[in-house]
Amino acid sequence: MARFIKRNWMWLVLTATIAVAGPLLARSSGETARQRSLDTLTEIMDLVQKQSPEPPAPRQLTHATIQGMLHTLDPHSNYMDESEFRLLREEQKGSFFGIGAIIQQHDQGIAIISPMKGGPAERLGVRSGDIIKEIDGTSTEGMTSNAALQKLRGEKGTIVELAVQRTGIAEFLRFSIPRAEVPTNSVYYSFMLNPTTGFILIKDFGETTAEEFERAVATLKKLGMKQLILDLRGNGGGVLDAAIGICRQLLGPDQLIVSQKGRDGRDENQTRTSKGAQLDPFPLVVLINRGSASASEIVTGAVQDHDRGLVVGQTSWGKGLVQSVLPINRSRGLALTTARYYTPSGRSIQRDYTHGLDDYYNPEDEKDAKPQGPAFKTDLGRTVYGGGGINPDYPMPTIRFNEFMVDLRFRHQAFFRFAVHEKEHFGVKPGQHADPVVLARFRTWAQEQKLTISDKDWEANLPTMQEQISIELQNVAFGIEAGFKIQCEKDPVILKALEVLPEAEALLQKKQLLQRAVPATVATLR
Repeated sequence: MARFIKRNWMWLVLTATIAVAGPLLARSSGETARQRSLDTLTEIMDLVQKQSPEPPAPRQLTHATIQGMLHTLDPHSNYMDESEFRLLREEQKGSFFGIGAIIQQHDQGIAIISPMKGGPAERLGVRSGDIIKEIDGTSTEGMTSNAALQKLRGEKGTIVELAVQRTGIAEFLRFSIPRAEVPTNSVYYSFMLNPTTGFILIKDFGETTAEEFERAVATLKKLGMKQLILDLRGNGGGVLDAAIGICRQLLGPDQLIVSQKGRDGRDENQTRTSKGAQLDPFPLVVLINRGSASASEIVTGAVQDHDRGLVVGQTSWGKGLVQSVLPINRSRGLALTTARYYTPSGRSIQRDYTHGLDDYYNPEDEKDAKPQGPAFKTDLGRTVYGGGGINPDYPMPTIRFNEFMVDLRFRHQAFFRFAVHEKEHFGVKPGQHADPVVLARFRTWAQEQKLTISDKDWEANLPTMQEQISIELQNVAFGIEAGFKIQCEKDPVILKALEVLPEAEALLQKKQLLQRAVPATVATLR
């Protein structure tokens, strides 16, 4: 936190001015106090611009001042400039205009991980492994993937000029790619894990998510799905209506999905399924981790509280503050916290943020942590806990790479680069795993690339390297879904979910018996 203060002393001075204005306004019955506060703010901004050795641009100063004010309220109230607001709307609507490629920051530039099937980049010959060296004449050296993404997106039909470096070709390849609509489907993966188990991964919640989920479930049923694993790991949330739409497909009739209460705890707003809704009786397991937040937690909390399924993974993020997005002059936006979310049992989703933003944004590893919040009961009487985030029914440890694997995979992108080399020289078959022959070629290639791998590191990390190479071979040859299917084969969280599906089925049957018994009891009483 000290580092934050040092870097942002100017903004904290301005923020303090605004924060002090609150009580002042409360004591005033007119405009005098408000005007005095605004005058003070204007005077400080003027002094900063006149006296600072490197005066910031007025737009930069205004943006930072607004953000400082909002962050005194809570961690999630946020001001969005034109580009940030545009990206938010694109993500919510489920499409944008770009070249149609998944990219990643690379030490040599911006790497093409996978062109999207049928997208502009693929049609014009861009390949996995190509390194974007220039975008519209600007070098990508030191450019982040987010900055590159901003440059690659634009108006429909406009041209983006790329200079690409391809292995084995000395000169840059140049492409003039017309931007086209690229769907950003929320349902990222949807396939069968085995003959009876469907798998759906939702990466975020946008305006089309509920419809995408409904189509995915229908398709999987045609393929023989009898039970479902719903993966919400890393899903940071999004549009509330999308989460509600999915809950209405999973829950039974007239069941509470989520409650919203204003800052004073009053003005409660409840959202329920319709009284005529029909429960779709397939066993369900939901996967979550620390990256699962907001709308993901609403879906997970409703499933858990109503005993609709089981939850496996790590405790979710704990974002239960409701932001209303208020447009400003149509091109900018204000995400202002206006309420809190509560699960059907009454649990608050929001994690404590009163101990500083460093603790909030960088929570400690909770692999051995036990729930600390108040206890609540599910429909069937199981105990669940509030106090921030959703605690899984089956906690799983967080799997992390050791330093050797971090160095190979992230710093050197060794597995991705080798997969590109392997595809070009030896070819890749669908579903192919890295066998001993491929592993031997990898070690030779690594030596040629001056990557040091000792015999000790090789033996200790061989299974993990084999898995990562297998994943990347499928990524570069057949797209990232093919690589993800390889990853699923040894994913401990997915394996645990498969293990507990019979328990999820038993829970569902018990819940159905209870629901059938309640109307009969009511009829008898009448």
